[in-house]
Amino acid sequence: MDGTILGQGRFVVGSSVVPQIVQIPSGADWMRVLNYTQFGTAGGASAHGLEFWWQRGMAAGTGIVKYYANGGQVLTGDTLVSGGFTLYDPSGVTSGSLPLLGNPVAVSAVTNATRPVVTHTADTSVVVGSVVRLSNTAQTDVNGIDMVVGTVGSSTGFTLLTATNALATAPGAIGGAGFYRVVNVDPLFYPRRRFVVNITQAVNAQVSTSVAHNYVVGQEVRFNIPSQSGMIQLNATPDNNYLSAIILTVVDSYNFTINIDTSAFTAFTWPTIAQQPSSFPEVHPVGEDTASSLSINAAQIPLDGNGNPIYNANSGVLSDSVVNVGFLGMVLGTGGNGTVSGAAITGPAGAAASDVVYWLAGKSTYGGL
Repeated sequence: MDGTILGQGRFVVGSSVVPQIVQIPSGADWMRVLNYTQFGTAGGASAHGLEFWWQRGMAAGTGIVKYYANGGQVLTGDTLVSGGFTLYDPSGVTSGSLPLLGNPVAVSAVTNATRPVVTHTADTSVVVGSVVRLSNTAQTDVNGIDMVVGTVGSSTGFTLLTATNALATAPGAIGGAGFYRVVNVDPLFYPRRRFVVNITQAVNAQVSTSVAHNYVVGQEVRFNIPSQSGMIQLNATPDNNYLSAIILTVVDSYNFTINIDTSAFTAFTWPTIAQQPSSFPEVHPVGEDTASSLSINAAQIPLDGNGNPIYNANSGVLSDSVVNVGFLGMVLGTGGNGTVSGAAITGPAGAAASDVVYWLAGKSTYGGL
């Protein structure tokens, strides 16, 4: 253990179990995860994982698991085939780490709706909250735009966007064959530009983005809206003294309100297939309104899409400052089949809402292999 760097922490599962990315700036050669809640819960109808172990050299997504056998408190051991541990490195350098982009998955159809439903070949890598990028479908006004997954209906279908950040306008036609990839990382530098999918006509307009915006109250933003999307009055021009907007409230991960009255502006639309080629509506962070930041300092903590503070981002009046927020870490999966049991076992990301999970990780002096 001489020279070993240790890290430890805990997290609480939210309303649903989703993959957790644990920040381990030193990197890790081994990791142990304990589900504190499930250790005190008798086995139920499914195998709830209690203790998990990973060491460098194990295949991505796997890991050793101990769980209660169904209906009792007898510990059983197995190895996870998937849904276990995967190294996280947004630079893409670390061997065996989560790829920046997942493998392409064939799409057979995409519905013409403000929340398009994507039908694809069997794939279990997409969960609620995943970010995906379509390509080569007939919906050229959706291709290449990173969008959050709102619901997953089955292993062959999911719905883009959520009830609060749907497209202002349906794409204009059904999307046929193509591909999607899961996008596993955000740009390394915070704050980030985002694609805008809707803006309301209101005294304090509400802006919706295609993925979590991560902005905080008091940040100043500017818009770049193509003529095809209407509401070009929000664009910064000499005529409006290079207009910028101040974020007044953060409604949720995908929506915020601004101090601009858009009631009389041209209605915002998402550019349709018939309007292609065109650019796409964007919002760009450009600074901070200090008075707003000082008046509501408690709201000045940048959060990710899961409500967790963004690693290394500044808070308070410096929340707008440009910072490299990249880190090394581990993706804790939601579980999968065991090698021996052949049945599903919950993973290190937790078994149920409100589970309290503790972790311990180490970087060894002489490496992990």
